[in-house]
Amino acid sequence: MNRSVKNENSKMKSSWVRSPVPFLYLVLCTLYFSLVSCGFHLRGTGKVETPAALSVLQVRVEGNLLENNPLLVAVKNALSTQTDIQIQESGDAPRLVLYGEQADSQVLSVTSTGKVDEYLLKYEVSFRLVNVDNKLLSEPQTIKVQRDHQFDRLNVLAKEREEQELRREMQRDAVQQVLRRLSRISLQE
Repeated sequence: MNRSVKNENSKMKSSWVRSPVPFLYLVLCTLYFSLVSCGFHLRGTGKVETPAALSVLQVRVEGNLLENNPLLVAVKNALSTQTDIQIQESGDAPRLVLYGEQADSQVLSVTSTGKVDEYLLKYEVSFRLVNVDNKLLSEPQTIKVQRDHQFDRLNVLAKEREEQELRREMQRDAVQQVLRRLSRISLQE
């Protein structure tokens, strides 16, 4: 009798070892529930909810005469894909006015020979909401984004392309911050 119990136990152990499916299932469930419980969600998923007063909006870059200004295009694309805001070119809809766009760099560190080793890239843009008569609907706000950039004087072309990509990424981050701030904005009457 004792022998049959041992035999069944060894069969159960060997079947568990032979089949990794139950173990894999346990690991995946644990991973899934730990991610869900910590509040994890993919970045950029879902729509950004904005106040009802901003359901129709005009977007302008102050002092801009170009229709394909990169900042203007990025903001319009983000508004049309990530919100329910309809964009108008003219009319009596409130205006989102972007202004004060600046990109700058600052030396962070130098080598022992005095050559630049690392830069701090800075990007800044301000915005305000106004009505047709240019009366402020909310307080003007400024968004600042910065990134570190390693410089390699032996690989200048690749580092210049990397810097350009970092600047585009910083602009995308600033546009996302504009959307988040629009979702929490309190309009003045």
